[in-house]
Amino acid sequence: MNLAIQILSGLAVGCIYGLVALGFSMIFRAMGLVNFAQGDIMMVGAFLGYTAFLVLPDAPFLLVLLIAMAGAALLGAVIERLAFRPAVQRKADQIYLVLLTLGIGMVLSNGARLLWGADPVVYPTPLTHEVIMVASYPLPAVYLYILAIMPVLLVALHLFFRRTWLGLAMRGAADDPATAATFGVSSAAAATWAFAIASAVGALAGVLYAPITYVSFDMGIVGVKAFAAAVIGTLGSIPGAVVGGLIIGLGETIGAQFLATEYQDSIAFLIMIAILLVKPTGLFPSGART
Repeated sequence: MNLAIQILSGLAVGCIYGLVALGFSMIFRAMGLVNFAQGDIMMVGAFLGYTAFLVLPDAPFLLVLLIAMAGAALLGAVIERLAFRPAVQRKADQIYLVLLTLGIGMVLSNGARLLWGADPVVYPTPLTHEVIMVASYPLPAVYLYILAIMPVLLVALHLFFRRTWLGLAMRGAADDPATAATFGVSSAAAATWAFAIASAVGALAGVLYAPITYVSFDMGIVGVKAFAAAVIGTLGSIPGAVVGGLIIGLGETIGAQFLATEYQDSIAFLIMIAILLVKPTGLFPSGART
């Protein structure tokens, strides 16, 4: 049973990696850009939820989640509009765009340190300390919330990209910008929406992850593992990002049981290296994007 608990724990953490990896894949598909600020946007989303809890202590968890997602979406749209769009319009090389994402990540990290302080904070939510007993073993209740929310989000994204005009326009602009433009679809507007949605999903990951750990300005380091997950599942593939996240989460949690928790990070990247040595383009075909 202890192994079953560890598997549930690994799946829950893997879902967090998968959510952040979704942001990597959505922006990569929209702009061909690896946004290394995605982990820091997740961190800002977690702090926005923390602030919402402090300002509205009696607010339901869902409302706090929506406030954090809306704030992060606005932040993502502003970053795309003020930083990336001018750089892309000036035809900046990919290496400069990647450096730009790293710089924005550092600004967000230090900005969070300035606003919320350097000390880690504990999420003031009942989920933080709520524990359920499974066959006499304690399991944080938030794990079950994460496992329940992930499939709901995937279905919502699937319907959004296949059944809504905006979702279809974003797919069209990503696949063939010239043809999409003849139908009045703006690639720039699609990129803004991609940043906003990816940032909102990142905030969702941050708020869900916060009760498991402390919230701090350096929380964005999770983005490194999420990027590994996105690469394992093929950058640009939404189902691949989720599968990659689950592989990383399960692998590091179960692997730590056989070695030690201090090797957890190394195990995650060892898995990534092993998979990429066998399949350098990732597990999913590049066409399996939504």
